[in-house]
Formats: sequence, C-alpha cells, structure tokens
Amino acid sequence: MRPYAPLLPYSIAFWFGCTYGLGDLNVFWLIFCLWSIGGCWLGFTWGYRFSKARYILFVLCCLLGIFRSFVEIQNIPFPDGEEHTFMMTSSQPPPVRFGNYIYGYGSTRQVGRVAFKWPSEMVFPDIETTVVGNWQEFPEQTERSSFDVRGYYEGLGCRGLFIPRVTIPSRDRSRSMEETHTLPFFFRKRMKTKFESAGITQPAAGFMLGLSTGDKSWIPKKTKELFSRAGLAHLLAVSGYHVGIVGCLPLLFLRSRRREVRWLSSFGLSGIWLFIVACGSPWSAVRSGIMVTVACIGKWSGRHLLPWQGFAVAAWIVAWIDPWSPQQLGTQLSFVATASILAVISNPRWLIVRIPIAAQTATMAWTATTFHQLPIWFLPFNVIASPIVTSVGSLIGIGSLLGEFYPSIGNTLLMCGGHIAKYAIELLSSFDSSHPLAMQLESGKAFVGTSLVTMGWLFQSTIPMLLARILSTTAVAYATITLIRMLV
Repeated sequence: MRPYAPLLPYSIAFWFGCTYGLGDLNVFWLIFCLWSIGGCWLGFTWGYRFSKARYILFVLCCLLGIFRSFVEIQNIPFPDGEEHTFMMTSSQPPPVRFGNYIYGYGSTRQVGRVAFKWPSEMVFPDIETTVVGNWQEFPEQTERSSFDVRGYYEGLGCRGLFIPRVTIPSRDRSRSMEETHTLPFFFRKRMKTKFESAGITQPAAGFMLGLSTGDKSWIPKKTKELFSRAGLAHLLAVSGYHVGIVGCLPLLFLRSRRREVRWLSSFGLSGIWLFIVACGSPWSAVRSGIMVTVACIGKWSGRHLLPWQGFAVAAWIVAWIDPWSPQQLGTQLSFVATASILAVISNPRWLIVRIPIAAQTATMAWTATTFHQLPIWFLPFNVIASPIVTSVGSLIGIGSLLGEFYPSIGNTLLMCGGHIAKYAIELLSSFDSSHPLAMQLESGKAFVGTSLVTMGWLFQSTIPMLLARILSTTAVAYATITLIRMLV
C-alpha cells in the first residue's frame, strides 16, 4: 500500500477551520498549526510536490471550514441564556435522577443534541415533547468536582445545557408517533424481540443488542464498566469492526477480475448502509461506510484508491455535515484509531496484535484524560475477543435472517451466540475479581506525550519524517517535564 495521502492535509485544514469557527481553537494555535504543516510540506513531500497553488488551496480549505461553522452558528441558535422552544426526544442511555433534577441528553429538531437538566416535578418525555426553557452554556468545572461536565456532554455531541420550564401538549400526536416508525426504532425493537424469544438472558442479551444495533440501553452498568476497564468498550459502539462483519462476504466480489462480478458487491454495499442507518448513523459507522464506498467506487472504475484517500474523504464529509463532529469525543477516537490502523496495515504480519496496540496507544491521551484510567490487559483481551465477537456477530446475523423463515433454527443460532457471549462475560468478570483490569490515574496529561510519540512512530511513512521526529521529540520533552513537576 502506498503510504501517503494527498487529500489528507486538506481534510486536516478543514477540521482546523471548523474547530476555530466554533470557538474551540484560538487564532494563535490555528496559525501555528497551519504554519507547521505548511513548513513540513515545503521541506518534504506529502505524497506530491509542494506548490504555492496547493498551499493556497490548503489555506482556502481552512477558510472554508470557518465559513461552514459560521453558517452553522447563524442558522442554529447558540447557547445564549435566553428562552427557546424545542421539540425534544430523550436519547440513550437512560437519564439519571439526582436530587430535584433528572440529568441526561436528548435530540431536538431545532438544534440537534442537547444536554438537559429536567425538573423532577415535570413529566419526562416518553417519545417527543414540545418544551420551553432556557438554553445555556455548560457550567465550568470546579475544584471540588473531578467530573468535567462540559467535556462529557460535548464528547457526546451536545451543544449546550437546556433547562426546561414548561411543556406544551402536542396537538398532533401522530407527529410525535413518527419516532416509532423510523428504521432505527423498528430495528432495535425487532432485535429485542428476537433475543427475548430466543430466551437469551442478561448480560448476554444486552451485549448482543449493543453489538448488533449500537443500542447500549440494555447493557447493565456493571457490564459497561467491566468492558471499559478491560479496554473492550469499542466493541459496544458500531464502527468499522461491525461494518466489516456485515459486509465481509458480499465485498469479496471486489477481488474478482471480471467487472460484472465486481458489480455484485453493490448488494453488500447497500446492506452496509442499511445497517448503518438502522443503527442510528453514528459518525464512527458513517466514516466506515464512506471509506468502503470510496473503495468500491475505485474498484468498479478500475482504479485503486488508497485507503488514506477514503479516510480523508470521510473526514471531509463528516465535518461538512456536522461541523461540531470534530469536537466530539467519539468522532475523535474513531478517526484517530482508524488512522493508526491504516498506518500499520501496510505490513500484513501479526496484524491481530499490531492493530490493537496501534489503536490503544494512539488513543491513550483521550482515554487517560477523559476516563482517568488505562486498561492493563487490553492486548490479550482484544486478541481473544476478535474471534469471539466475530462468531457472535455472525450468529446474530445468520440467526436473525433465518429466523424470519425458520424461527426454530434462527432461535437456536441466536441461543448459541448468547451462550458464547454469556461465558465470555463471565470469564472476564471472574478475571476482574482476581486481577485489576485498569490502572487508575489522578491525571492523564502525562499520557498526551505517549500518544504523540506513538503517532510520530506510526505515521513516519505517511507524514514527513521531520514532522514525525518533531512529534516524538516534543512528546518526550513534554512527558519528562511533566514527570519532573510531579516529583517536585
């Protein structure tokens, strides 16, 4: 695989522009980033030669990102402390009641996803409710609390804190019932029914529902924490791994030399996008779907498009649709982990070991600073989990399809998947009772340097060598200074 990606710098510039336009990047850091990337590009080649026209295009992509963010802010109300009226639907996971308020996040037709602080005396929305209240900025983190409210909700894609004051009865209940007729709602309800009819019990049923639909509402909190400590939380979020399971067989037609046979892979591509939409279209799954689509288009046209090119196109499309996505924790983890995987797959040896190492170390800064813990046994667990999850996912897919025509055979296959998931979770839980799964951290800032070192090492064949060395040297200096300050 050719290592470079000509479209990658333009995607990075667009993301910088979106981040700056939304106020999460100041002008100093924006100029510094553009100058650094341009300087390395000038001194070395980034897939093709540097030219004034290409660097002007690079800067224009950044300005385009700023313009896209400006349009987003102008068309959608920004948290201003004033009163607003939203059509609001609660999201997963279920909200938490604490004191006189219910805390959670929901989806609105007007501004997308928002966090809410719902008064306990008000009726909580079951499907969709028209609510009048104040839309505010997230509160700043205090010294007493270790929980970063802003970071948590912005990582979920929420754009502000909504405090309802009064609900307005809906005159047209049929409009509210539209939510029950969407594909994600139907798909999740249908899969729940299948698991219940097969007699699958918790926590295996919750894990299988999360694996097949991305709905984690059925997964017990204890099981979620167990997977997080083990470094397996990514299995519960629909991403490229799940998309690969769904489309692996139909996409094998792409390997054929005959164009007519290659076109049969379009059925697999259609199935992938149907699965993504049915799971609620999370950005991690959309990113995977775009990359697969770009690869299919290249094969159908007789050209070999690089995976890095598909990655850059996905970054463009995701940020263009939602300029807030680059600030979301899930989107950042998805793209960083994918980039690290693309950096190591050029060498096919020991991929089952190298892929989890690359993904885990590249995202170490995010997991350490956000969750204040680092999984200890992530490597063996991910290696073991790969065939297990593939088997369970295959049994879910085949069992669900056969269950439509032969319920007894479908339920048997689903039950087999449930037994495998049940025993795997029980083994993981028993290991957790005798060995610590994660290392708890008071501060994860020191691991920012570790991620930078890893990125410099991983991307040394993709980014200019000087930039890789700068990243590694800066990271080592940062980690050393942080350690000295901690000791002093």
